[in-house]
Amino acid sequence: MGILAVSHSNTDKPRMGRAADERSTLRPLLAALDRQFRACARDWTGRFDAKVLRRYQRELGDACERLEGKGIDLRELDRARSLAAELLVAARLLAAGCSVEHEVATPSGRHVDFRARRSGATLCIHVKRAPQPTLRDAQVSVPAAWRALETIERGLVIALSLARNLRGKPLHAALDEAFAFAEQASVGDELALRDAESRVAARLRVIAPSTQPRIELVADLSASFDDHVPRFQSTLRKAFAQFLPRNENLIVVCGSAGGIDAFATALLGSQIERWDKRPRVGELIAYGRGGDGFWAGSMRNQSRLAAYWTLAKGNGPLLFLREPASRAPSPAIKLARAIFA
Repeated sequence: MGILAVSHSNTDKPRMGRAADERSTLRPLLAALDRQFRACARDWTGRFDAKVLRRYQRELGDACERLEGKGIDLRELDRARSLAAELLVAARLLAAGCSVEHEVATPSGRHVDFRARRSGATLCIHVKRAPQPTLRDAQVSVPAAWRALETIERGLVIALSLARNLRGKPLHAALDEAFAFAEQASVGDELALRDAESRVAARLRVIAPSTQPRIELVADLSASFDDHVPRFQSTLRKAFAQFLPRNENLIVVCGSAGGIDAFATALLGSQIERWDKRPRVGELIAYGRGGDGFWAGSMRNQSRLAAYWTLAKGNGPLLFLREPASRAPSPAIKLARAIFA
């Protein structure tokens, strides 16, 4: 089964830290959606339930007003995230010229968020919020001295966590050990670097292959990452339970930029070295995904489309497509590519 990730046009990852930063990101997004729904309401009424459109406009106005205030609580912020997720998808479908039904009942008694039709193709869309608490991009910088590891010509992503601020001889000794590790390590390997009192001062973890020719050093978010992967898988299972049989179903999960990698791991599986496959030309090791992903093997083969969408103005969805390379795409998959890629 082939997996294709189709990148969106804006791949910048906005930095988010405190809750106030998230509010400042949601505010311009909801304001832009508010303008779009008001400007396009007349055109969209013929292709969408007018009552739902009016409700969306009221909710957008209320959410924008609350986000401008100083006393917004976490529940209101949570509702704003949910509203932004639903309306991002609705606006994309309507702007693409689709006729859209809202909350379509399934035989199991559940509902599809949107069923979109265009040019004879039908696509069912399930909109989910990323698990809470939202996994944000950490305001963590990698010290300049450690960036020296990025001169090593190996295509690997290595996560660095620092428990202590090393200086002078201890720093040089740690870097020597780190260089020796990075030059021979494989995906999944870890190294703990200790200070003179044998306390762990730094930790290196090889988390994935890189598309870059040299080492890529990133801040280690392993605790949050490892917690969020199973939460994302639970979100995917909930969406799968709402699938409309004999239709092409797309799961769209919306959250912060910091959730993209955890979502991809939940969907595709953990990064591993594959000894049963030939490496790409010029490489010694073949990398792939393990069997712990939502799409692993032939599991849930009714699910072939998924997307992650960062809740920030100007960002588009990242579309994942699961289908054999030899199989001609269905009209619904072509529609999904045209709208969400």
